[in-house]
Amino acid sequence: MGHEPVLICGAGPTGLVLALECARFGVPFRLIDRAAAPSPYSQALVIQARTLELLEPSGATERLLRNVHRVDAVCMYDGAHQVVEIEFAGMPTAYDYVAVVPQATTEKILLDQLNAMGGTLERRVTLTGLAFDEGGGTATLETEGRTEQQRFSYVAACDGAHSTVRKLRNLSFQGQTLPESFMLADLVLDTTLDPHRIAVHLRDDGSVLAFIPIDGTNWRMICESPHEIPADPQLADFQAAIEVFGLASTTHAIRTTWTARYSISQRTVSHYRDDRAFFLGDAAHIHSPIGGQGMNAGIQDAINLAWKLALVQLDGAHPKLLDTYAQEREPVARGLLRLTDFGNRLLLTPNRVVRTLRDGLAPVAARLPGLKKRLRESIADLRIAYPTSPLSVHGRSHHNGTIAGARLRGSRPATYHPQVLIDDEDEDHATTIVVRPDGYAGYVIDGVQDTGAELYLRNVIGLQISV
Repeated sequence: MGHEPVLICGAGPTGLVLALECARFGVPFRLIDRAAAPSPYSQALVIQARTLELLEPSGATERLLRNVHRVDAVCMYDGAHQVVEIEFAGMPTAYDYVAVVPQATTEKILLDQLNAMGGTLERRVTLTGLAFDEGGGTATLETEGRTEQQRFSYVAACDGAHSTVRKLRNLSFQGQTLPESFMLADLVLDTTLDPHRIAVHLRDDGSVLAFIPIDGTNWRMICESPHEIPADPQLADFQAAIEVFGLASTTHAIRTTWTARYSISQRTVSHYRDDRAFFLGDAAHIHSPIGGQGMNAGIQDAINLAWKLALVQLDGAHPKLLDTYAQEREPVARGLLRLTDFGNRLLLTPNRVVRTLRDGLAPVAARLPGLKKRLRESIADLRIAYPTSPLSVHGRSHHNGTIAGARLRGSRPATYHPQVLIDDEDEDHATTIVVRPDGYAGYVIDGVQDTGAELYLRNVIGLQISV
């Protein structure tokens, strides 16, 4: 089984990152996608700080940073009144900003990095059948009229909201489609808007108009309205929205490069692991784009799963380690769905009382240091943690405050092996930490506890080591 590849279905950012991690670790894989070519349109734009941290060891972050447009703040306005401003400078990360990179660029960078590491992507390959057995599984694949059977150890469904793997496994995609409709455009603006700030404008009727800078000239514009949205929005429709919001004196739409109308669904798969199938990214969860979390969540799914696959496939770790993928990532996704649903309702409400409370309380809350810190670090994904995971043992160190399951800044190991770290200011105040390959604390205890760390690696991670 260890020599059979992991079949990765879907070559969006999630599938590309999983393949990149497998290539880096030496896990055999086959990456397929039914499309003949990548989409030239960029649904996702935002790469959060935690994602950049997690992509560092693969070399992808260095490449991405050459293409980043930096956004330093998000500003929300109700009419001419600024409701709140969230600034990212000073966060506990090397990336204390929002990185804007069009998804098409992100995918090209990830694929180039994968190719540089010897990995390949096969296009025009369609999954038509899937069967599991005790030793692995068999996939039926069709490529330009040819059919083949592919043996695999595990299958990773990175194939989007309309996942073929999910359908072949007869899993439900639970949730709802929200009633609001949106139109978006990537366009050139003649504007006085700050090109390093995201601007979100609100109206009394519940309409929202958002401007996301792609660079100094190009912008992503998103509009939601309780009024009818055109099925095929044109440049004039976006200029009309600018005028309705009273921004015509400072902003003018010059030309569009892409427009679309869409609705938002909030859905999650019934099982994040189903036998030998794992569901990642949009195949597992879809939600509102508020906060720019979608692509980031998928990439972080891939990072979480990859090192566990490597330990099981290459080092003979107990296969139950793979159960922790669902145990850790499903609560994160469900929390994200709750948060984005709340944000949608808060932004899009036409209720005058709710709007008055929001506009009055938000500026006060945003100035409270503790709440401000929590809000911006949540947007940047720096507060994601796994304190209740079966892999999180012992809890807080009294010496340095580290909590099992928490992110460790700048501590992601370069390999798929957990690393034992002794944080020893002095012998009386040492802390033993087992750092997971995704940069989170696994085992945490005060003192120098080599034996405890080895027991953790054997009994919790499932590695075959002697103590």
